[in-house]
Amino acid sequence: MFGQLFIKECRQTLKSLIFWLIVLGLLLNFSTQLGNMEIMDAPVKGQEEYGYHTSTDREVIMESTLGALAEEYCRENYATYPIGFYKNVTLNKKEINRIEEILEETTGLSGMEEIEKAIDGWYAKGELETEQRTGRLMLKPEEGLTYERFIELMDEVDDILGGGSKYGEGHRDKNAQVPMTYEEALEEYQFLIKNDRLTGGYARLFSDYMVIFLSILPVFLAVTRSLRDRRAKIQELIYTRRASSVVVVSSRYFAMLAMLAVSVLALSVIPLMQCVKYGSVAGVSVDIFAFVKYTFGWLMPSVMITLSVGMFLTELTDTAVAVLVQGAWWFVSIFGGVNSLKGGMYGWNLAPRHNTELNWKGYHDGFSQLAANRIFYAALSVALLAFTVFIYSQKRKGRLVFRGKILADRKNKFKV
Repeated sequence: MFGQLFIKECRQTLKSLIFWLIVLGLLLNFSTQLGNMEIMDAPVKGQEEYGYHTSTDREVIMESTLGALAEEYCRENYATYPIGFYKNVTLNKKEINRIEEILEETTGLSGMEEIEKAIDGWYAKGELETEQRTGRLMLKPEEGLTYERFIELMDEVDDILGGGSKYGEGHRDKNAQVPMTYEEALEEYQFLIKNDRLTGGYARLFSDYMVIFLSILPVFLAVTRSLRDRRAKIQELIYTRRASSVVVVSSRYFAMLAMLAVSVLALSVIPLMQCVKYGSVAGVSVDIFAFVKYTFGWLMPSVMITLSVGMFLTELTDTAVAVLVQGAWWFVSIFGGVNSLKGGMYGWNLAPRHNTELNWKGYHDGFSQLAANRIFYAALSVALLAFTVFIYSQKRKGRLVFRGKILADRKNKFKV
């Protein structure tokens, strides 16, 4: 019975306009973000630059952060991202004076004129110096300034700006972007080739872009499929069929999941072929199953929970409220995870990010956290599916119906 309904539901999914719009959205996302993906070549000695990486050196963090604060102070506006979106902040006189006091305590520079003079002098030295190749202003901290006091003052700056600035916790460490040496670049490349076998790194990058849309778009498919029977006025007919509630609900769920998985796998063939082609020329042994592993291990748990939320709330309320709920969750997850884009800090985010083909070490160090995240959402989706089955079975018995003909029929039973 399940097999027959599963095949039927797969056909229904393939006939759905929403499904093909989702596929189109994924295709457009891929073509705009990864369509011209270039495989990274091995670094060569003597290159002008090898890219950048985030330094953990406290001195560099302090210099970079103070440089950023000085520049924004002179511009008299500050960039913040309180909920993920850009917000320009201007301060009142009292707040400006406090920022000036903080700059004086942390850098020893007093007043706008002195700060501007220090900035001009720094750039006049030339951006080709090793510590200045990022083009970012770096100011030496005042002698005797401890890192603990620096953190305390930067937290105060972040509070003044309303949060979400580059001076707050979780943000200021990202300010210290320093040039990579040849040896560091070579080590990153070797991780990509040996540990990731090339495809692993690009499968993570593929997953990074796909998970954004796969954490929201499937809810539309689940909602429309769940409401279709009501719109077609065949809900009561389906309720009387011999198939159990478990079979009916699970066949729909797994049919949608399967069709979305097939779509993602089909799309992953493009970057896989690029990796295979590069590997054959460069003599690199690639893992041809990497994209399959990441599709099911990284992406499908997000699809599973999104479909489950859609089916559960739609079955519970007979409305499209699941779109709003999932949309709010997605919004918080996507923009709340901007600090972990480069991987290694996956937490419990609905859409774990890893916006680089490199940083194998970060991925390796955070793997247990990522695995726990994916298992949790897969388990939660199964629990929501079980609740959906329960609600569906109760409705078949004439219970938990908030509107519609079945409820009306039950009321008629009590008429004298």
